[in-house]
This record gives sequence, structure tokens and C-alpha cells, in this order.
Amino acid sequence: WEAKHPDQPIRLINRTVSSLERLLTQSNIENVDLILSSSPFLFNQLQQKHYLALLPEHLLQNLIGVPSNLKQTTTAIAFSGYGIFYNKKLLEARHLSIPTDWDSLLDSSYANGILISSPSRSGTNHIMLEMLLQQRGWKQGWDALLTLSSNLSLISSRSFNVVDKVKMGLAVAGISIDTYALNQMTNSDLGFVYFPLSIASPTFISIHRNSEHPKEAEAFIQFLLSDQGQQIVATHNFAKYPLIALNRQDSLYVEQQKLFAQPLLDYDLLLLRDSLVEKLFDVAITFRLSQLKEVWSVLYAKEKKLGKKLTALRDELTSIPISDAQAKDKQFLEQLKNDRNFALAQEKKWAEYFQGQIDKVLISLEE
Repeated sequence: WEAKHPDQPIRLINRTVSSLERLLTQSNIENVDLILSSSPFLFNQLQQKHYLALLPEHLLQNLIGVPSNLKQTTTAIAFSGYGIFYNKKLLEARHLSIPTDWDSLLDSSYANGILISSPSRSGTNHIMLEMLLQQRGWKQGWDALLTLSSNLSLISSRSFNVVDKVKMGLAVAGISIDTYALNQMTNSDLGFVYFPLSIASPTFISIHRNSEHPKEAEAFIQFLLSDQGQQIVATHNFAKYPLIALNRQDSLYVEQQKLFAQPLLDYDLLLLRDSLVEKLFDVAITFRLSQLKEVWSVLYAKEKKLGKKLTALRDELTSIPISDAQAKDKQFLEQLKNDRNFALAQEKKWAEYFQGQIDKVLISLEE
């Protein structure tokens, strides 16, 4: 771009999503023209605060995966997928097979070996968890997440830290977006496998309403969407999938076609209950991870001794205080998001519920 437009140099400001949101909503904002991110949460917040400019019709041709409320201001220029990043040496040392899907991550042999980050700290992880919840259903999805908690080594502060920590040998595997993982594939000790039902997750782009160069910003988006721009996206060091089909000889062609064939995430539902998923995950798992790991360890030991699964106790540990109907109730979800006192009261009630479940199971195991 700069070779063809030397009079239009581009300066990059690379920030985390929360930092970007603060930057882009300041009254004395720097001269920001374009916003590029995989986070629908960022664009949704900016849209609600009217910080996104309307895009011309010719830039709104690639709206697959773009939330309905963003379809006049935001387009997609690339896609990513989700999967499991793993450390081969650690797996071999623990005599473990490579995890290939959500169910394999739930195997107790991976105890204290799996890494994820909290949805309240990582939009990428939030999307992955919502993907699981939508594909399996609300109750079954949380059943998997609460069972997975028994195998977590810790909850990372950011999604990119998951890859870093697995690379450093602090965990055998972690769930990750391919963008981070594929850049590590030059290291033969590391590997990445896509979830069999991974969605194609868009990389979004918008123009800031206060852009001083709106026409140039539009031209840059057009460049990214052009055949030349998509060919650049298709290069492996970009670590994204282009919107156009890759060459059949490309090593990532088959995976690209799999991603495109999967049903899209319901982004409207994701954005509607984002606060619920974040708060419920932290109350259920983040804030009591040590307790959860301990009670699951005792449960697994008891099951091994008895030679059977204690299904009723497992059900106690994986039950949640929010029904599927509540998880889609717009009035409840908006009150949870906008009424701080209501949210605090709900969180207190949930904390008592989860603590009560853990206590009941421990008492039952002792008896």
C-alpha cells in the first residue's frame, strides 16, 4: 500500500481491546482513521457510542459473520479459526495423546495441564466459550466448562499468554485462536489442531467517525478486499484466512473450506449475553478454581476406588443457577449489564449457589 501511496504512510497503534476502547472514545483522540480487530465486543461498544462511520455500499459485500447492528459500519476482511495449541514434549513426558476436541480436554489424565483465559479478560476466549455454549446448548456447554475446570493449571490473564505459557512448558495444552498458534509452527515441539466444529471468526474493520482521511480509509479497505489484498492475506505469515478460496495446493486449503462450511456463530446472542457469560464464568470458575480442582481430584480418586462414575455428584458440580430461558431473556440480560446493584446481587446469589454445590459434594464424598 505504502509503495503505491507514498504520500499516505500508515502508522499502527497496537493495543488490547479494553485499551483501544478507551483510546477511541477519548475527546482528545489521536488521529485514528481505521479500526481493525477480531473483537465484535469492541465494535459493538463503539457502535453504541456512535464512534463508527457509515461505510459506502461497495465496501459492504462481505458481511458474513458481521453482527446485524454493525452491518452499515463494519465489514470483514479475513477469518480465523479456533483450536488446541499443545506442547509435544510435555505430552510425551506425561504419556498423553494429543487432545483433538473439547471432550478430549475433559479427560482427567490432563489434570493440571490445560490453560484457558477468562472471557472477562479475553474477547477471543469469550468467543470460543460462546461457540461451545451455542453448539452444545447452554446446560451441556456449562457442564463441559465446569468439568474442564478440574484440568486447568491456571486461568491466563490474556488469550495470547496461553500460547506463550504452553510454549514455555507451563501447560501441556491450551485453547487458542489460530492467529497466535500458527505463528509458532516453526518450532517442532509445538502443534495446533482445530476444533472439529470450529467456526470461521471474522476480522472486522471500520472507519472512525472522526477520521481526517475518510476517503483514503475507504480506499484502504477496498485494497484489503481486492484480489491483490486478499492474496496478501493468504500468505501464511499473515496467519489469517482470506475471504477468497485458497489455491487447492495450499496446505491450509482443506482447513479453510472446513471453516467456511461450519454454521456461523450467532453474534447477536453473543453480544446480548456477553455480560452474563463473563460474570458467570468468573463466579463459577475463576474465583474458586483451587476449590474446584480439589473437589474434582477427590471425586476422581473416589471413582477410581469404587470402579464407577459417581454421576449424581458430577451433576452437582456441573449444575448452574441460570436456565437456558434466562440466558436468552433480553430484559434479564440488559438489567444484568446495566444495573450494577442488580448484577452484584445476582453474583452474590451465584457465589452462594456454587459454594453450596462444592460443600454438598465434599460432604457426600466424606460420607
